[in-house]
Amino acid sequence: MRLPLLSSDISHSDRASEQSTSSPRLTSLAAITLVCTFILVSTFTLYHSAQSRQLELQNHMLNVETNRVQRAIEVNLQKEAYFIVWLANSLQNKGEITDRNWRHSTIGISSSFPFFAGVYWLDLNHDPQWSAPDNFTPYPDNADWHISPSVPLNSIPVLSKLTTSKVQPGVNGKLTIEMLHPVSFDKRVSGYLGASYNIKLMLEAISQEFLRPEQHLVLSSSSSTFYGELPVEHGALINSVDINALNGQWQLTIWQRSSADQAYFSLPMLIFISGIVVTGLVAMSLYLLEVNIIGRRAESNMVCKLKDEITLRRETEDQLKFIANHDPQTHLPNRFAMEQYLERNLRSDQEMVLMCIALDKFQEVTDMYGHLVADQLLFEAAKRFKTVLPPHAILARITNDHFMIACAGTSQLEAEMQANQLRMCFEEEFYIEDNDILTSCAIGIAYRYDNQLRAEDMLRHADTAANKAKALGNRKVVAYNQTMQEQLNQKKELERAIRQAINNDELKLHFQPQVDLRTRQIVGVEALVRWESQNGAAISTDIIIKTAEETGLMQRLGHWVVDTALKEFSRMLDERCAPKCIAINVSGHEFQDGYLADYVIRSVNRYDIPASRVQIELTEQVFIENLERNQHILNRLTASGISLAIDDFGTGYSSLAYLKHFPVNTVKIDRGFIKDLPQSKDDLVICQAVVSMANLLQLKVVAEGVETIDQQELLRNIGCNFAQGHYYYPPMSSDALMVVLKEQRAGRLYPAS
Repeated sequence: MRLPLLSSDISHSDRASEQSTSSPRLTSLAAITLVCTFILVSTFTLYHSAQSRQLELQNHMLNVETNRVQRAIEVNLQKEAYFIVWLANSLQNKGEITDRNWRHSTIGISSSFPFFAGVYWLDLNHDPQWSAPDNFTPYPDNADWHISPSVPLNSIPVLSKLTTSKVQPGVNGKLTIEMLHPVSFDKRVSGYLGASYNIKLMLEAISQEFLRPEQHLVLSSSSSTFYGELPVEHGALINSVDINALNGQWQLTIWQRSSADQAYFSLPMLIFISGIVVTGLVAMSLYLLEVNIIGRRAESNMVCKLKDEITLRRETEDQLKFIANHDPQTHLPNRFAMEQYLERNLRSDQEMVLMCIALDKFQEVTDMYGHLVADQLLFEAAKRFKTVLPPHAILARITNDHFMIACAGTSQLEAEMQANQLRMCFEEEFYIEDNDILTSCAIGIAYRYDNQLRAEDMLRHADTAANKAKALGNRKVVAYNQTMQEQLNQKKELERAIRQAINNDELKLHFQPQVDLRTRQIVGVEALVRWESQNGAAISTDIIIKTAEETGLMQRLGHWVVDTALKEFSRMLDERCAPKCIAINVSGHEFQDGYLADYVIRSVNRYDIPASRVQIELTEQVFIENLERNQHILNRLTASGISLAIDDFGTGYSSLAYLKHFPVNTVKIDRGFIKDLPQSKDDLVICQAVVSMANLLQLKVVAEGVETIDQQELLRNIGCNFAQGHYYYPPMSSDALMVVLKEQRAGRLYPAS
């Protein structure tokens, strides 16, 4: 039925009078209240009656479950006691106790009797002779602990010789009972069979088998509670019973909390809820009956309210639509709105140009001046962009520091001219809140080169070109081409292949010897990771490590390199051809693992390698990130005897402070300073300075990348005594290296002079 509209001349007083007459009468409300009160009183009475009955049933069920647990505990205790007696008689029947008899009798005891922490043999002086399993220790090493006064089991003749202790707290939170049984040979006691019975493990198993999750088990002796805790909250159900234990009587208490699910879905609660629902339904029915009598008069007010609500909803929808399609700071269209615009315009055949403007160091502006200044900078930048754009261009802000401009019907030449104008206007000085701000931007341009091109593709192309412009630095405007996408795809494919190689253990470890320039002998080797792609191309170590760091596989790769290198070096030691030391590179990302030093030290000990023959090569990242933690790790390594070397010294952030604050004893001159020797005078000066400084500090110097005899002689003349490079030996497999080392040991190897 259509609601009639109110005429516009109804006064406010008329509406107020109609509203008052449309309200339910007081007499009707009183009658509804009386009926609902009667239903609620009846509901509460039934609820309390059903709740009392349910509590009785729960107490009965808890009593039954307590008796089951009591019987299970007693049976388990007696069963394990019988086993100790049987094992003692078995040893006694053998006539003597020997290591062979002991191991034969106790083999498999952990699997057959999991509640035993272990068994042991005590001589007449109560000193332990044997124990099983092998990793079981009869008594804690750090306590003067003895078995408590025994309690003989006189009531069970078979167990009359068995002696037990009180419940004793053990290591790792264990609760144990010690059992002793004498063993006689030739009618004379020759020793005692002891057993440590894990009460806590037995109680946990029984709880898991017989009790529900909301039920809890508590065991106590006459003096104290030794397992579990009694409830502190009000309303928990509790049942207790005595247990005949091996060492007297215990009290078993089982209690359970009131489950929320049981509380809400129990019969009393259903009765209560049903009463409330019935009360609500009755009240609602009576109320609606009363309201229906005078409902006609309220229809006019309802129409007015609906009109206001529809108007408000339309305004809200318009606001939400604006918020969904615009940036809240600059009020420019956002990425979603730009994508919708491109989708509409790409359906036609006209040219389309999309420019992506990436602001340089915008985060630095935020950190330096604050968010308010940064937001104002974005607003002022948008105003400047609009001044140089044609009227039909669409300017949008798609991310925190990226703008995009779409121009329909613009040629490539016009687009590049506009891009340069945008860049120049943006790089002019901004004056915001007494701050002079100079910044720059990089612009990427994407053209519609294919009629099948989608909006998503153009957005990606423009963003790729902007990132390329940022990377180039000197070229601030770059147009997208297919080569960029191919480079990205190749990089992605290479990263995927290297990640797969790491996961599938397809990497190989090669070793490059380090030569003493004075004796021409191999004095060390450096472990280098290698991998060949599917097309047979060798991938450099730097690319493998960079990919592992970016994909989160560096820790796994580092552990593999350490383990494999030490394993091969151990094999060289066994063959008596190992050099003086092996150098292993460690990435700065590996220091994020706080257990790096522990892993290296454990690996050295596992392969039984002298720590003094292991050297860890560090990259500059170790010295510029988390210095305090890294210094602690390096100190642990050197304390174990492992030596440290700085790799690629003289590049990046290399600082003389490293040699002062870190326990380094070797520096390696980067190959970049070696490759142009002896022609480069600057490199020569740098090498002389590094060698002289290292010699004064009593540090070992190793030159990397030596390729010619001239380089060798020059390094030897300036005091560098160690080198590595293809002039001596290329990186090789461990088998090939061992052949070379064995020839050197036999005196048949004469390095190039």
